[in-house]
Amino acid sequence: MALLSHRQGWWLAVLLTLFPCIFSASNTSDAPLTTYHTGTNEVRLAFFATDERDHLVESLGRDDFAVVDGESVVRDFRSLTRSSETALEIVVLVDTSQSVEKHFRSIVEDVSRLATAFPPNRADTLSVVAFSGVHSRILCAGNCADSAAQQRIRGLRADGNTPLYDAMIEVASNLAARPKPDVRQVVILFSDGIDTISRASAHEALKQFMATSAVVYAVSQDTSSENGRLDDIAEATGGRLLVRSGVNVLETILAEQRASYVVTYSLPRRDQGFHSLRILPKHNLNLQFHCRRGYYYDEVR
Repeated sequence: MALLSHRQGWWLAVLLTLFPCIFSASNTSDAPLTTYHTGTNEVRLAFFATDERDHLVESLGRDDFAVVDGESVVRDFRSLTRSSETALEIVVLVDTSQSVEKHFRSIVEDVSRLATAFPPNRADTLSVVAFSGVHSRILCAGNCADSAAQQRIRGLRADGNTPLYDAMIEVASNLAARPKPDVRQVVILFSDGIDTISRASAHEALKQFMATSAVVYAVSQDTSSENGRLDDIAEATGGRLLVRSGVNVLETILAEQRASYVVTYSLPRRDQGFHSLRILPKHNLNLQFHCRRGYYYDEVR
């Protein structure tokens, strides 16, 4: 979520749009210090649920769950709605450096298929950005399925150093500069998790993304240890790491985003600092709820 400020006495609180990630109490302590200000006293939390077989749960009611916001248990919700009609702005960020050369043709094929298969409905948009060396370049924006865009994608070559975190910060900064309240921003990162030249760190890239509403999905060819940082960033923003083998990337992401719910409730406490978040099942204990880790609250006087 983009950082907002609004000075109106007690009408200062936090508004969060929170996207899917499995939350547990053990992973809240290292969340980035990101503070949000808005002109309302409402928390807006987006989430989805899966069952014991990791299948998406399509039907949920207010009595199926409770939100744990810090030390407060929230059962009285202002609203609960499906978010399936929210428009998507998807940025596909592609590592084209030498470090991915071994799997590069597979990556290009995946990106090409994703761009071609993306459903151009409503206000949904998709862009493809490639990075290597010391710069990033936009291959297409809006319509990435036409022949010119496909030619640019398929003409990519693996070469140069890997400015992974710098490229992530550049994309996050661009998204933060143009927040759209009715559009969900999603970044799909194709990379092996290796960085060889960035001036920024993984922590700085994470902080930059946490200043936006964007959810990051990292796509890798394997489960190597280098993907640990990408996994952390994806989960902190509400996404996750997808291992390419056997996964239809676009289908998986769209299904999760379209199955999301949005619950709103009054800010339970005005404690300064970090408010951890969990969603717990009330009846069916096999349900797992997926949401962002939490938020930081800082009342502006």
